[in-house]
Amino acid sequence: MSEPVTIERLERALAIVAYCITKHGDYLVPIFERLERELAAMREAQDTVRRAKRLLETYHSPCLALAAG
Repeated sequence: MSEPVTIERLERALAIVAYCITKHGDYLVPIFERLERELAAMREAQDTVRRAKRLLETYHSPCLALAAG
């Protein structure tokens, strides 16, 4: 069973591929770029969720209070 993809795992994979590129050449550059894109997308999604939660914490509406509970 595979582990879930997390920001931490992507960061570690990016560091490993960066090391391999510096030691063995640029043939892994496409993988590095893909990992960068995946990491950026995951961080953006995480940030969006945080912003949404912050908005709900400051927004006072009886309808939203019922939906959140």
